[in-house]
Amino acid sequence: VLSALPAFALAVLRAPKKFHKEVDKARRRFLWAQDEDISGGKCKVNWKLVTSLVDRGGLGIPDMERFARALRLRWLWLAWK
Repeated sequence: VLSALPAFALAVLRAPKKFHKEVDKARRRFLWAQDEDISGGKCKVNWKLVTSLVDRGGLGIPDMERFARALRLRWLWLAWK
């Protein structure tokens, strides 16, 4: 759900980088610290590894910035087609 709600908006909107950082911050806090503020000491795994594919040892959580770009590129491709 933490990835699906922003993905819905990102399918048609171009959000600023700060939005992507805030979404990632909320997802990291949910995974590692629940209601507390997140700090580097509480993170158990590198975020880049968490956002990698399950086949590569990650959790399969999409990286919001790359995911949003892929959605916009898909819209362009469908419009061109």
